[in-house]
Amino acid sequence: MLTPIQLKKLVVSLQKGGLIALPTETVYALAGDARNLVSIQKIFQLKNRPLNQPLSVLLPQNYNFNAWTDNVSSIAQRLADHFWPGPLTLIFDKNRSVLSELVGGGNKIGLRVPDHVIAQAILRAFASGLAAPSANLSTHLSPSQADHVRQAFGDKIDTIIDGGPCSIGIESTIVDVTTPVPRILRLGTILKKDLQHVVDSEFINDFSVSIPHRKLFLQQVEKAKLKSITHEYLNQGKSVVVLARHAPNLIHKNLIWINMPKEANYYAHVLYKYLHQAEQNSTHEIVVESLPMNERWSGIRTLIGNL
Repeated sequence: MLTPIQLKKLVVSLQKGGLIALPTETVYALAGDARNLVSIQKIFQLKNRPLNQPLSVLLPQNYNFNAWTDNVSSIAQRLADHFWPGPLTLIFDKNRSVLSELVGGGNKIGLRVPDHVIAQAILRAFASGLAAPSANLSTHLSPSQADHVRQAFGDKIDTIIDGGPCSIGIESTIVDVTTPVPRILRLGTILKKDLQHVVDSEFINDFSVSIPHRKLFLQQVEKAKLKSITHEYLNQGKSVVVLARHAPNLIHKNLIWINMPKEANYYAHVLYKYLHQAEQNSTHEIVVESLPMNERWSGIRTLIGNL
């Protein structure tokens, strides 16, 4: 936990337009005052992020919807009551007080209450919302550890708070609640069935929000073909990282075989860690054993499909 003195210093830095990197349960966030145009501009510049891509806002547990949106449907309220704090971002119509630059010139805003003790301590002390996209360069892999943030930004951020590995490790589910039938824009670990368990409503799958990564040399392969395809790459003199849910059946000096968890939540927790390692090793090919088709794996399947 942060001491009161540390919290005060962070709040003063944020109030002056500074940026910090903080842990959440999903990924590390690059955070600045969501009401401060200078902070918002710094985030876009530091991430090299297109100005038309909105920044989501993290809120403390004692959040005030009225500070950010004028229209909260009963569905939105029930989802917030059930899943917050947690890995769910809700999209609302923004109110007039929200800076246009924060939301990429649009009229909607993404809000989330994170479930992380450090993030909540900072948000409570700051007593307002923090613009907080993932703490990585635009199109690069998201950070699930503080070291990933340091590798991306070095000393360009005022403070990087090391809270250890993120407990979930992949981005939040995003649901647009501005329409009569809510739309799922991105899947994380909260799935469609989880949402429907809370509200008696249909949800439209509209995966229009992808995670803008650089394309990795990544290929999904069925288990039966995994060994032969890996062997083919190795024979071409390439270095290969394999992410498989079983022990290695091939040994080679240019091969790193990672025995991934068989359970979806644990798999998500370590996914970015191993992808970062593969990227740092300048791996030529990343081969991923195809994931199960049941719903528990749907968010991870979608994520890997976008890499």
